[in-house]
Amino acid sequence: MLFSFEKTFGDGVDPWYDKAERWAKKKFKNPFIQHLVLGLIEWLKGKWIDIKVANTMRDIDIQSEEIKKIWEAQDDRTEPNIVETGVFGDEGWSIEISNPIVEGGPSSTGTGMVSGSDAQRLQEDEGNH
Repeated sequence: MLFSFEKTFGDGVDPWYDKAERWAKKKFKNPFIQHLVLGLIEWLKGKWIDIKVANTMRDIDIQSEEIKKIWEAQDDRTEPNIVETGVFGDEGWSIEISNPIVEGGPSSTGTGMVSGSDAQRLQEDEGNH
């Protein structure tokens, strides 16, 4: 006496390709035809998975574009304020960069030339008079 068991997932949970394989094994007793039908089902399963992945990726692309639009609409960041004073190389030259987005840090950052610097003016370095 030969016993055989089939694994099932329950009502409505079985994927279509498992149902089709069970149907082919029950319907076709000729091993040659059964092999052909099972091969066709496996090929269709591969195509179905490829299409399902492509559709999911398309949906993700659409959702990401919608999220970007929402973020851009809510984005109230301002560009950092850059203030230059003087000419590069002058003794009193300085630059100030402030960024209101950064919280908790200093409100502005300043840089400048040391008063005892012997740096020449940029125009003199390039030979432009």
